[in-house]
Amino acid sequence: MRAILQLLAVLVLALFASIWIWIGIKLLSFHPSRQTPVLTFTEPQVTVAGFLASAVGAGTASILGIEIQKVNGQNTLVAQVNQAASNSALLTFGILLYAGVGIFVLIAWVFSSNASPDMVGAFSLGVLGWLGGALAAVFRKTA
Repeated sequence: MRAILQLLAVLVLALFASIWIWIGIKLLSFHPSRQTPVLTFTEPQVTVAGFLASAVGAGTASILGIEIQKVNGQNTLVAQVNQAASNSALLTFGILLYAGVGIFVLIAWVFSSNASPDMVGAFSLGVLGWLGGALAAVFRKTA
């Protein structure tokens, strides 16, 4: 059963990366005109992209938090994060994939913000919040 669940997790990560990289590439290659000043996506595309962004962002954050709580005997949160991530290659992959895709879409949004739909800005700000949380975790002291 564990192998099946890991396969499903990899599938969700692949779908997440595929749709958001596609959105970023589309945004970077979009040329606004008077008829279409903003890039548009269909309602299903927006729904699926939003769901996958939320699922992967929240999923990696919550699983990482659970894994950190399982680690005993470490003095710093950084050491706990390192040990938790080293126990799961899939978790490490998910974290790096979310951060990498998120940074790519963030850059696309920054360079094409006038032609960007709201969902891209919302995802980009979500990624910034997620990265900010990761930064705060590195500097947070534990008792």
